[in-house]
Amino acid sequence: MQDARSTARMRAYGLAAILAMYDLTAVLAALVLAVMLRFEYLRWEILLEHRASLPIMLAIYLLCLYFFRLYRYRWSFASLDMLLSVLAANALATGLSVLVQWHIDGTRLPLSVIILSGMLATILIGAQRLLMRVATWRYERQHAGVRPVVRDGEQRRVIILGSGQSTVEVLNALSRECAGRYEVIGILDDNPLYQGSFLRGIKILGGLDMLHDLLRQHATDEVIIALPSTDGARLRDCVLACCRHKVSVRVVPLIAELLENPSASRGRLRVFDVSVEDLLHRPEQAVARQETAQAYAGKRILVTGAGGSIGSELCRHLIRVNPDVLVMLGHGENSIVSIQRELTRCYPELATRMVTVISDVRDAARIDAVFTQYQPHIVFHAAAHKHVPVMEENAAEAIKNNIGGTRNIMEAADRHGVERMVLISTDKAVKPSCVMGASKFLCEEMMASIARRSATAFITVRFGNVLGSRGSVLPYFQEQILHGGPVTVTHPEMRRYFMTIPEAALLVLEAGAVGSTGNLYVLDMGRPVRIIDLAENAIRLSGLEPYRDINIEFCGMRPGEKLAEDLFSDAEQQQAHTHGRLYVVERVPSLAPDALATLITSLMEAAARNSDPAVIGMLADALPHFRQAMVQAHLQSAERVTSAEI
Repeated sequence: MQDARSTARMRAYGLAAILAMYDLTAVLAALVLAVMLRFEYLRWEILLEHRASLPIMLAIYLLCLYFFRLYRYRWSFASLDMLLSVLAANALATGLSVLVQWHIDGTRLPLSVIILSGMLATILIGAQRLLMRVATWRYERQHAGVRPVVRDGEQRRVIILGSGQSTVEVLNALSRECAGRYEVIGILDDNPLYQGSFLRGIKILGGLDMLHDLLRQHATDEVIIALPSTDGARLRDCVLACCRHKVSVRVVPLIAELLENPSASRGRLRVFDVSVEDLLHRPEQAVARQETAQAYAGKRILVTGAGGSIGSELCRHLIRVNPDVLVMLGHGENSIVSIQRELTRCYPELATRMVTVISDVRDAARIDAVFTQYQPHIVFHAAAHKHVPVMEENAAEAIKNNIGGTRNIMEAADRHGVERMVLISTDKAVKPSCVMGASKFLCEEMMASIARRSATAFITVRFGNVLGSRGSVLPYFQEQILHGGPVTVTHPEMRRYFMTIPEAALLVLEAGAVGSTGNLYVLDMGRPVRIIDLAENAIRLSGLEPYRDINIEFCGMRPGEKLAEDLFSDAEQQQAHTHGRLYVVERVPSLAPDALATLITSLMEAAARNSDPAVIGMLADALPHFRQAMVQAHLQSAERVTSAEI
């Protein structure tokens, strides 16, 4: 090993010496050529006048070239920065040479000779570096390893969308690392200034609107999307066009994504498969992380439901802001161990700050002990039962976990002087028509009520369906597609608001950092999306065609479901928040504190008896929208029975 290092070092020194000799020759040749060009013949007397300063000038040139690291480049990767270094080194050396001539010789060369010699030296030295870059690159490419022979017809034909830096990186990777295996048909970009020009020898054929025609005219194997700033709607159109033609799609990630997810950079051509999150009908909303980091840095933070989709994503973001302690609390040991191992693997230096707690939020004594032991500054309450149809059949469990668990966390936060508690709610709490929605509505009521008398800031965050979360509709669709279909949709006109898991987590963090006690925060999620559109797009993303390869069937609305959800009730007044695309709602409790306390006590007593009918009856008596939904469900059930009898 030591001999190999010594040999490599000697080779580097030898190459640097050869380059230095060439540079000296180039500078002298440039000076002679400059004199000849200026006077149309060689006037030796002009050069002899400066023979005393000439060695020092040459030394200055070498020092400037060394200072700008022109003897320590990896030449196979040298590019514009190398040429700029050559230019800067020659400009500095020329200026210093003039000063040396004045000081030693008492005069200087004619100004035209100085300028010409500097330009010629730059050209000669720069050209030699470019030749080295080409020669070294070709040598390393030929000796990088044995590449498989590509026979005719085995090349993958690709189209690249975008003509920015990401496209340049893709073309470099295809040329350097995947040589012979890819043939680039062309590049598409919506900027009219670029259309018709060439990038790395590949023509920019036109705008993205040409993609459909190109896919129809050419036998394309793959489309690479290198448009990091394109919104989801534009990206969705491109992906769906590829799906119709059964062409695979890749999306080049941002450098920031590669830094945050190092495992994503293992491939030779570093690209990601298109995720369903890219197909939102709106740009994905991001919240500035640095603005929220200060609110959590150095704090003791407790996350309930830390093993769930939202809870685990919260933990991933929170550990990055360097908290004093991150307490991850959950009921399922497997999910808690999973997130703890993931964070320990990614942030081993912070492993001692991560604490795992196995606990049921319904256990008031255990929750109080956790608060006593860790004294959290901030609490995120993400633990909840969320599946609407399941909770319709297990109403007592929904009350125990959602309402009872929230009450335990709230009271512990108030009792132990927690700075902030953030409750994660749902749009199903607006005009609730199901047990799960009614339970979350009452949780919002409890938060608003306790906020009026506690020194702790109690903040609620409400959002719609979360793409990719456990139990959400998209993984269900993907599972059905994997098994050959059919894909089941409840109703052709059912619509929902959607957001991604990162959006949901960042919204919660932002609200927890800037929110005011008693307020409720909602993300601007754009327009609601039809579930049938989501199902069709999921099928196309799998390279199949809906209704031809995979059928879609309507199974009817399930108990507690609505055709469309609302983000705000009629009585709620919302306004845009100054931080990100948030809506803030100054929530006024619908139930008086005494009436709310009585209702919660009665519900908990009925739930303790495991009496689902009693729970549902109390919810119907207290909540008009829930009562109306129950009546409607009863009528629909009677109609189905009548139809069956007929």
